Amino acid sequence: MSAADTTAGVGLTDLEVAAQHWQEHGWVLVDGLVPTADIDHAVEELWNLYPHPDEFHADDPAVRDRFVGSSFNQGHKFPKADAEGAAFRPKQFLGHNLFPYTSPRLNRLQVHPNVTAFARLAMGIDDIRIYQARIWGKYTGVTNYEQPFHQDRNHNVVPDRLEPGWWNLEGFLYLSDVEPDVAPTEIAGGPADTSRPYDGPPEGERFSAAGGRGSYLAYRPDVWHRGVDLTRPGGSRFLMSASFKPAGADWMGYDNVQPVTVGRPWITFAATCSPEELALFGAPLPGHPYWTPELVNALERRYPGIDASPYRAALA
Repeated sequence: MSAADTTAGVGLTDLEVAAQHWQEHGWVLVDGLVPTADIDHAVEELWNLYPHPDEFHADDPAVRDRFVGSSFNQGHKFPKADAEGAAFRPKQFLGHNLFPYTSPRLNRLQVHPNVTAFARLAMGIDDIRIYQARIWGKYTGVTNYEQPFHQDRNHNVVPDRLEPGWWNLEGFLYLSDVEPDVAPTEIAGGPADTSRPYDGPPEGERFSAAGGRGSYLAYRPDVWHRGVDLTRPGGSRFLMSASFKPAGADWMGYDNVQPVTVGRPWITFAATCSPEELALFGAPLPGHPYWTPELVNALERRYPGIDASPYRAALA
């Protein structure tokens, strides 16, 4: 690793160095955080959620309609924009699928131990929660994906406290190779003025967060960034959002799973989870006063096959 790599924060592999870069600069791309074998195993089921790129670009209107119809689209809040230039366009936000997915493999990838371990290391906190979990797919030609630089202040109902112990970590796990012509996020760095963190992106170098599948882009809400357009003919890009906050930080949020925990995808997923993995979604750990023998029995009935022995052992 060169000194230039450490300064840029693009493609770091040393997790201690990567965590320090995130703490100091607000962002880092961790190269190959998740093994490609784990990514490829899960992505085999991605095509149950999305058209395969070859299928999508075969110009079948029914396939495009399936992509549009199955997307959770947040773009309705943005007005129409000109075809050229940087803007927020409604169709940029097509392609979201919310966790839990109908794919057991992708659900397990959402709590991959390498990602959660890095989040804890970077944030300097052991007790963390997943607060954003979704997959975002993009295809060349759907729209112009070029955005202006912006900060993600819509994750917090109060101003962000940008200090150790209060940070939240936004992250994208790359499910496909995100090469320069398939819209890697562009980073402008942290606030131009730390006393006025929202006054515009700082001057200086811009960084393209291009990386191979299994890489993880981590950043904070004070980091200026933007989406860029897909220019590769027949191109596509798939990311899994995995964002974390300190436990108890009720003022931060984005996605929540409570409304879907009676559905089959969540029930199947929860039955595979350790207590530590369920705690990422707010479930009390073994030994918490919430648990009684009756509630542990109820947990086993709700999630058939779950290993409830840690909860039961902690009652003794």
